[in-house]
Amino acid sequence: MIKTESLIHTMKQNKIDGYLLPRNNMFISEDIHPAENKIMKLCGFSGSAGTLLIMREGKSYLFVDGRYELQAPEETDSTEVEVICTTKISMYDWMRANLPEGFKLGLNPQTISIAEYSKLQNKLPQIKIYAIEELIDKDLPLVKGRVFEQNIEYAGISREEKIGSIMSFLNNHHKDGWLFCASDSVSWLLNLRSKCLPDTPIIRAYAWVGQNGEIAVFGGNLDFGKITPNFATYNLTELDSFLKKHKKTNVYIDEKNTPLYIAKLAQKHKINLYQHTDICEIQKAVKNPIELQGIRKAHKRDALAVINFLYWLENNFEGQTELEIVNKLHEFRAQGKNFFSESFETIAAFGSNAAIVHYHPTAKTNKELKSGSLLLLDSGAQYYDGTTDITRTIAIGKPTQEMINNFTLVLKGHIRLSQALFPQGTTGQNLDALARLDLWKEGKDYHHGTGHGVGCFLNVHECPLRISTSGSTYPLQAGMITSIEPGYYKENAYGIRIENLVEITANAQSNTLSFVPLTLVPIDKHLINDKLLNKEEKDWLNRYHERIEQTLSKELAPNVQEWLKQACAKI
Repeated sequence: MIKTESLIHTMKQNKIDGYLLPRNNMFISEDIHPAENKIMKLCGFSGSAGTLLIMREGKSYLFVDGRYELQAPEETDSTEVEVICTTKISMYDWMRANLPEGFKLGLNPQTISIAEYSKLQNKLPQIKIYAIEELIDKDLPLVKGRVFEQNIEYAGISREEKIGSIMSFLNNHHKDGWLFCASDSVSWLLNLRSKCLPDTPIIRAYAWVGQNGEIAVFGGNLDFGKITPNFATYNLTELDSFLKKHKKTNVYIDEKNTPLYIAKLAQKHKINLYQHTDICEIQKAVKNPIELQGIRKAHKRDALAVINFLYWLENNFEGQTELEIVNKLHEFRAQGKNFFSESFETIAAFGSNAAIVHYHPTAKTNKELKSGSLLLLDSGAQYYDGTTDITRTIAIGKPTQEMINNFTLVLKGHIRLSQALFPQGTTGQNLDALARLDLWKEGKDYHHGTGHGVGCFLNVHECPLRISTSGSTYPLQAGMITSIEPGYYKENAYGIRIENLVEITANAQSNTLSFVPLTLVPIDKHLINDKLLNKEEKDWLNRYHERIEQTLSKELAPNVQEWLKQACAKI
């Protein structure tokens, strides 16, 4: 049951009709501590993205994307919450059609970005929007985290060099400072990481870089331990007084990750804000040679762990449960050099659970593996030198012909995109259809993106790179890391996804770009109908498997070597 009694009472006091609650906190990202997930506390939805519209009168509305179309209704009470999937109608179109003229909408200026606020105003001119104090809790619980340096042997570029490039940019564009509000940008810029969150090693802070070299960091509950920062540190509550000292200055921000309340502080102190895409976001998306070297090594270690796990699984799946699979895979990964944590909560989904795109096993939903279905395993790790993310769909016992054929359609799409050669300036949106064509021919599709950028010992989902049907207009560049992950999901039956991380590389002779796989784990041949693959697709798969065996075999025990040899044998 949705727990909004006190909230609705406060809404009545403030004379507002509805309250818009995004899942994120003041750092405007999907990476929040479980204790801060207010949507889950209010209505039970545990997904990584969503927005809850809480109505003063009547039921509330939860807006989710296609990944959570099946999951959200299962986790919420339909008598209290109606789930709206935004692949069918956008949140803005729904609100325009369903909220009456003069509707008073409240929102928290700390958790809504300037860009989102502007979008709401532009798309919903008939409603009145009120930026008011947080109605659920006045203070977001910021979990204390130990801060540590990201060593230069992994970062590749020093903090001073990164800051120097921003100072030069500010000077060249006649701006006094830049206020960075994206935690991953601040972490990358300062070569700092922390243990604030279970799976994402960012420091949760804002950072000011002045034209004159002034550096200030605003965080909550940051424990620098033995680190002696060469910059000023403040509590988040001190941002107001800091900006007061910089009144009448000209400052860059990125409106998509800057909270609305900062615009209000700027207005208060007569600071001129100028929109510019976060320069750290742009720079960190293109990995430097040291980062790329570390990322390749991390993927090699990760592949050894996953291959050892797959060997174990093939010989021990009977009687295992999803939660036991999660724990066992963690055991194999944790033995690897430079292991820090998982990069997200492992998805171990068996049978019908795998039809839920971002399913996570719980004590209530935990299935036992039984012969005759599929295990979808989406997992990754944070290593000090790189971040991994891999999905493999594994036949448990004998799969049906339908499963095999659908898996092969997904594989064909994965191969087509993986071997694409494309010109400079190509966007993810330009490429997305390559992964879907074979499914489309059969009247099938998947309701999630095909690829996302990945950080280096940072966020497993990193902007601005995306491969998707929409909203992915940033050009791909050499040195970026992306996933390639087409899928297919049959409701109440099974799910299929094949995901590799790839490095984008430049081909100097033709001035084109291409993908090189970083993930080095075999694709389950028990699920491949080779009659549906053409020669070019078979050649790609055989080359991929040959590279895996040549790269990893000597580092495995003899029995696992033999398993890998069979798993990588030519088709």
